[in-house]
Amino acid sequence: MKIVVINAYVRENAGDAALLSVCLRQIREAFPGAEVRVAGMEDPAVHPAFEDAPNLGSIRRHVADGTASLSRRILRKVCVGAAAAGLLLLPRTAAALLRRALPAEARREADALAGADLVVSTGGAYVLARPGLDGHQNVFFVLLPVLLAQRAGVPVVFAPQSYGPFPSPVQRRLVARALGRSPLVLAREDVSVAQLRGCGLPDAVVTRGVDSGFAFDPPPSSDWRARLGVGPEQRLVGVTARRWLAPAAQDAYERALAATIDAVQATGARVVLIPQVSTDYLGDDDRIVERRIAAHCTAAPLLIEDRVDYRDLKGVYGECALLIGTRFHSVIFSLTSSVPCVAIEYEHKTRGIMADLGLGAHVLPIEDVTHARLWALVEPLLQDDSGYREQLRRRLPEYVAEAGRFPELLRSAVQPAGLPRADR
Repeated sequence: MKIVVINAYVRENAGDAALLSVCLRQIREAFPGAEVRVAGMEDPAVHPAFEDAPNLGSIRRHVADGTASLSRRILRKVCVGAAAAGLLLLPRTAAALLRRALPAEARREADALAGADLVVSTGGAYVLARPGLDGHQNVFFVLLPVLLAQRAGVPVVFAPQSYGPFPSPVQRRLVARALGRSPLVLAREDVSVAQLRGCGLPDAVVTRGVDSGFAFDPPPSSDWRARLGVGPEQRLVGVTARRWLAPAAQDAYERALAATIDAVQATGARVVLIPQVSTDYLGDDDRIVERRIAAHCTAAPLLIEDRVDYRDLKGVYGECALLIGTRFHSVIFSLTSSVPCVAIEYEHKTRGIMADLGLGAHVLPIEDVTHARLWALVEPLLQDDSGYREQLRRRLPEYVAEAGRFPELLRSAVQPAGLPRADR
């Protein structure tokens, strides 16, 4: 059985790497012995595989390659986009000939999709758009491998993820076309269910799921307290931050975090700034933001300056007594380590998943972050987090168990289409 996992991101984004790791493990659990390959945003010349799954690269990576000039990227998007439209619209014989003319990396993904028995779109938050041309091209290139696979008669399933927003009717129609033909579409919060309903997808098509990050549980691999120089009795508070806002608002958010870090450290706790994402791609490196935050602090917090493997990074969250988390998978990594969190929301996945867990009162939108508002959520937990921990004890086991059901859902969804059974 040949399976292609599409829309993977980069391993330096620990959350997305965790989702891909869980996705591969669960696919192999559902279909032992399957040949699984990954099509994503990592350069195959640099990373030929991810956890023993060969890396094909992807059409999307080829057209958005950050090492190419802007003019070259635009040319690639125009040429490859036009060729892809031909693959979808031309008769099959002509489309097969056109596929041979694609650039090598794009052809590898297209060939793999056409020859697959199953395609899985990995978890995350990438099926979304903004107004205008940029939003249209994002939706098109994200859904292109889905449409190519479906054109070849290959079923495509969507692992638990977030969807939307989709401000344009054209975007909503494209989403409805691609997802409406899938045997399994998993949405990881109610907001995404509503977004897909707004695209015209009936409730019967969409299944409510749980973020796969809740099934990510690598064994400990580091003594983080020794690495950070923090004693076993020292209270440790983690903070994650990211670049997201316009410059003036971003500066205000960073200064508010710095003031809150000062207030936390004034209680005798030690704060560590944790880079959940440390990729050069699109300049999305949390270490840059966190250095600025540390420079605003009166008393220097701890900084993790290394690029840390996503499996190793999860261990640092387990050493914390509390997390103030902007990167939402840093929140998930902490919650699954039984660590209370105050979540700073930049996309609706944060609000939706925290509400699911009965923790919606501990969310603050990133646009509303001030020291006063953030401290109003943080200080009570520093004084007494017993109620929060009790809520985790009540709600989290069921949530984690639900995240582990993907292999069962996967088998149930695709076996009626005539795919091989796991026990054959």
